[in-house]
Amino acid sequence: MFCIECGKEDEELFEGLCSSCFIAGNKLITIPPELTVEICAHCSAVHVGDKWMKNELSEEEFIAETIVKESIPDKEAEDVVLEIDLLNQKGSVLEILINARGKILGIPVEREFPVKVKINRNDCPECSKYASGYYESVLQLRADKRVLTDEEIKVADGIIQKLLEKLFRTNRMAYISQRAELKEGVDYYFGSYKASRKISHALKDEMGGTLGESPRLMGRDKSAGKDLYRIWISLRLPSFQEGDFLAYDDNLGQVTDLNGRKIMLLDLKTLGKISLSWREYSHLDVVARKENIKTTTVTSKSPTQIQVLHPETYQPVDLDILPELASLNIGDPVEVIEIKGKLYIIPPKIV
Repeated sequence: MFCIECGKEDEELFEGLCSSCFIAGNKLITIPPELTVEICAHCSAVHVGDKWMKNELSEEEFIAETIVKESIPDKEAEDVVLEIDLLNQKGSVLEILINARGKILGIPVEREFPVKVKINRNDCPECSKYASGYYESVLQLRADKRVLTDEEIKVADGIIQKLLEKLFRTNRMAYISQRAELKEGVDYYFGSYKASRKISHALKDEMGGTLGESPRLMGRDKSAGKDLYRIWISLRLPSFQEGDFLAYDDNLGQVTDLNGRKIMLLDLKTLGKISLSWREYSHLDVVARKENIKTTTVTSKSPTQIQVLHPETYQPVDLDILPELASLNIGDPVEVIEIKGKLYIIPPKIV
């Protein structure tokens, strides 16, 4: 038997070739002379196959990774190692030299491959949507039967901003494309419905209120055969705030705390605590605001009664003394609220 390439005889043949000719004809790896990579011009996401993917690598690392993936070792090659060197860059085209080292038939082999890599910079779908003002959901922040306060808007803005920064790490659509202040409240346009839903629940947990959702048909995706909806989320803060006064059944109370789970009241008659769920909201009536609180003076005190001056008529008013009022002394200033012609003392620790 002889080598069909060089005619050498009396040597082990590999596919009809002696070892020298077999090694000489083996490229070690196969790689296209030209490659194209697509990178988002804004967020550095990369287009791999038919999908855009978030990219944690630097641009240089991604290009090197692409070259490695496109390099296919020959079936006889072993222990292949690639060394990638950038020779030149002309605009978006990189001229790269690949030095491949490995073994064929146990013999060290080294090959060089010049490769051109073209970088296409386009907008990924998410950045394209962001640039166009795309949104999936609108969160409408309102207050029931009143106007939102500047402080409430400030608190809501802070919660939204903090959560968006966290959500954006895993959801590129977690952004606000538009924020509109209206006389009725504030509208936030979110790129992601999932993000808007999480944020609306976080706002409710912190500020209380009631949530509602309303989908609106915006069109139809003919390619997917699906209707396209946008979701309007309504967060309506209560008609009252901390410090306001409510009537509930036969009770009168001052709001001491509220969140997404409950409303806490101080019973004005007993000075005990009342805890209400939001299911009771429709049964609550605002009877006075915290701005209606007046200051007066204790003029007399007995074991069973305490006397104060009416803050407007200056007439003495006798009230039952409760344990929470025992620390008050004659001459002390005290906060009072008048509801339906009756005066109530607010314990100092509540004010």
